[in-house]
Amino acid sequence: MKKLLPLITLLLLVQSCLEKPVVELEETVNETTNFDFATTQEVAIDISLADASGNAFKGVKFSIFEVDGDTLGKQLFTAVTNASGAFRDNLSLPAYYESVYVQSAFVGIPGQIQVPIQNNLIEVVYAQGELKSAIIEKEEQSQGGTAANQSYSVNGITFSYMDNYSFWWGVPKNLEKKRDKISTDLLDIINSSLPEGQPVPDYHPTYLADGRKTTLDIVETADVWLTFVHEGAGWRNAIGFYTYPTSNPPSTLDDIDVINVAFPNLSYFGSGGKLRSGDKINLGRFEPGTSIGLVLLADGWNGWNSESYDYLVFADKDLNPESDPALRQHNVLLWDEENELFLLGFEDVNREYLWCDQDFNDAIMFVTSNPPTAISTTNVSPVDKPGTLDSDGDGINDVLDEFPNDANKAYSSYYPSSSTFGSFAFEDNWPNYGDYDFNDLVIDYQFKHILNADNKVVEMESKFKVRAIGAGYRNGFGFATKLLPGDVSSSTGQLINNANIKLNGNGTEQGQDNAVFIVTSSVHDLFSTSGFVNTEDGAQELEPQVLTIQTQLTNPKAYSEIGTAPYNPFLIIGQDRGREVHLPGYEPTNLVNSEYFGTLDDNSDPDAGVYYRSKTDLPWAIHLPESFDYPTEKIDIREGHLRFRDWAQSYGYSYMDWYKERDGYRNRRKLFKK
Repeated sequence: MKKLLPLITLLLLVQSCLEKPVVELEETVNETTNFDFATTQEVAIDISLADASGNAFKGVKFSIFEVDGDTLGKQLFTAVTNASGAFRDNLSLPAYYESVYVQSAFVGIPGQIQVPIQNNLIEVVYAQGELKSAIIEKEEQSQGGTAANQSYSVNGITFSYMDNYSFWWGVPKNLEKKRDKISTDLLDIINSSLPEGQPVPDYHPTYLADGRKTTLDIVETADVWLTFVHEGAGWRNAIGFYTYPTSNPPSTLDDIDVINVAFPNLSYFGSGGKLRSGDKINLGRFEPGTSIGLVLLADGWNGWNSESYDYLVFADKDLNPESDPALRQHNVLLWDEENELFLLGFEDVNREYLWCDQDFNDAIMFVTSNPPTAISTTNVSPVDKPGTLDSDGDGINDVLDEFPNDANKAYSSYYPSSSTFGSFAFEDNWPNYGDYDFNDLVIDYQFKHILNADNKVVEMESKFKVRAIGAGYRNGFGFATKLLPGDVSSSTGQLINNANIKLNGNGTEQGQDNAVFIVTSSVHDLFSTSGFVNTEDGAQELEPQVLTIQTQLTNPKAYSEIGTAPYNPFLIIGQDRGREVHLPGYEPTNLVNSEYFGTLDDNSDPDAGVYYRSKTDLPWAIHLPESFDYPTEKIDIREGHLRFRDWAQSYGYSYMDWYKERDGYRNRRKLFKK
């Protein structure tokens, strides 16, 4: 239905709708805009992961991060894929977000990709060894063109490209037409053997033991292939190889005749390159008595060639740059008897650097030969078998399991993020207009959900930080969910000093159809004052006070059964339990006094499902997905946040980030000074 707003309403929004006295409105045409002053958008998450044969990647843990320039920002959400290799649910995100990073710690899937938010959807589809969904790639200097294979010399070492390659992406032209199929079973083996973020010296020291082979020794005439599986590097590395007589290994760089560059840019599609898992190259035919050593050119790819690398790391560890001989090994070589292949994992960072994670999976490849017996397996470590790292048997690898010894818990997810708080800001004069400084109560929140391997919530930790009270009323605060009271086993941590607030034995409020949690009956009870708190410049500043509500659920529940965070927060005005203030459009609880609706300046119409809107279509509460810098006492929000007016006038389509600290967005003198 097309909604129209008369000119007088627009003028009031622009000029004085937030000020007292409020000009009476003429009757609107049809109805008001129903603009809900929301600073967030509800986004669907649709993740689907499968191998080249369509088998699901189950139990893959992934996280969604804010885009902060070219890097990861705050962590917004975490989940795992189900038995079908999928995850589907909804998440509330800041309305101005246009994209997010999706990151996985599962070897075999691109570790970090930037995904657009299109039609309120974040979609990641991975199948047949590649991403099938939309991703965001940086604009590069050159999108095409081909470089001719050539030889070059750097620091006295001769390099030779095996074939032509594409400019910017560094994809070699001699890739085999048919990719290797990398199955879920093989990736389970790789993730068990070289898990992301687990230091090999601690997790698998035998891989680094003296005498373990790191090079490929040819014992029969054979064709040899190198297949790309995964890269978990921040750099765009190149991969090459060199050969020598097995009986005469190199002791210095002078003993290496030439390094053949196989992959000028060993980077995933969507992660700085164009490679897909399973891309493979024939290294050539080799005779018995020949050894092949892989070499990584650290940060070697510059968009045109691989000649500006930082340093080289070799399969022959004595050639590597570390001064400590115990730290010179940079690759592990593992034998997978079942799949008849050699697994190779490289660590690309100098191991003497403190920031080296030493997980040896910055570049993961495997080597196959024809015949399969042509490469010696003597002194080659075997791969780990899947399932050896699932102590609690919940189907989540211990490396990915936040609670590896508790089958009822697998991971935690936070809202609005793992490192930040959001804010609720209230006016407490409802159903009368307020002064619209939105500081009668400013309360920050962070919800922590603990989930099991089936992505169902088993526990909640709801943290509330009271930062400002610009009210004479003794106001309470709570939030409502979609849960039933019986869905809650226990809820503790509330501060209740009012006989009008009655709780069930499990900590939920009595008389409610749904589970309602009263955080405190009076926010003033948290402070040693009965006056204003942190709203008046020059007054004593008080430390914000935190209440943490711990909630245990009777049975695990899906997010959809609880509601979308941050749920349905509300203010209880002046110890009058029936006088609730909610966000615009949010329903009250069963205990509201409905006689307030439609009185004075309130324009609520319960029969039409319209709640907590004024006659000028303004709210008494707002929600911010980050901690709110609120106005000083009696200063309306437009004077401190200069783009609020433009945002409201556009019904939320312009300046969706009006609350951010950006040039021209704020008058700092009008906001409370900490």
